[in-house]
Amino acid sequence: MNKLEIMEKFMYTFVGNGLHLIIKEQDNSYLIHTIEIMQKVDETCIVEEIPVGDYFLHMVAVDKNGQEASIICNWSPELLKNLLESSKIAKEAGCSSIIMFKEPLTNSWMITFGKPGEQREKTQTTYVI
Repeated sequence: MNKLEIMEKFMYTFVGNGLHLIIKEQDNSYLIHTIEIMQKVDETCIVEEIPVGDYFLHMVAVDKNGQEASIICNWSPELLKNLLESSKIAKEAGCSSIIMFKEPLTNSWMITFGKPGEQREKTQTTYVI
């Protein structure tokens, strides 16, 4: 699969498919409700680190206070693949959400999920991006 195909699969997995992606940042968390694939068409694009012609994600989320946030990210195909694999495991385990957060000491993404109502997540995987 190429990057665009992986992004499309990611988009359809986490929007309207019974599985939610939550991104935690410090004391707040963001529930993703919209994912859009965008392409950088020229140098006026605000995402400077990707080349013209490449794709990136624009996600819209709501925080725990009901405020909407716009998130632009250039996640690697490896991270997206790991999220897709985690989504399969989470669904098989009866989970309805995957939580991502940066581990402060290593600055690596941590992905956790658990069954609804559990206090502690059962699976935790580290992905370095």
